[in-house]
Amino acid sequence: MVQNKLEARLEIRLAPEQLKNLKEEAAARNASVGSLVREAIDLRYEVTENQKLDAVRKLAELDAPVSSWDEMKSEIEKGVHKQR
Repeated sequence: MVQNKLEARLEIRLAPEQLKNLKEEAAARNASVGSLVREAIDLRYEVTENQKLDAVRKLAELDAPVSSWDEMKSEIEKGVHKQR
């Protein structure tokens, strides 16, 4: 997870057993319950290898024009210099 300033609040209701499990794991890992919840959220929304491969396949299907690496590098560098 990218460490951002934690500003947003979320209130959730848990079953007593869920809270007990979270508190026990937090204590065992010397972590906060909040950090475990944020970790679970990050894992749930993590981009998988298959999703990355699918994205690459979709890009390849675009059949976009591609120059040689030297030409593309030159175009990139020209673009960067124009922005300065």
